[in-house]
Amino acid sequence: MFQEFYAKSDLLAWPMVGLLIFVAIFVGVVAFVVFGLKDKNTLDEVSSLPLADDTGENQAEGRPESNE
Repeated sequence: MFQEFYAKSDLLAWPMVGLLIFVAIFVGVVAFVVFGLKDKNTLDEVSSLPLADDTGENQAEGRPESNE
């Protein structure tokens, strides 16, 4: 029953397109992690981000944030 339904469907290409997009993004992220973070300084900087102190300054404008 399901074979007949799927054999006549014109929309079977879309799951494959979605799978290919997912695999391409996954491979891109893995390649970035493996090859893009080879520099020890960059890796240390990225790994310490969750532990960095919040100075309370707005990084974009260089002035203190207001708590309004």
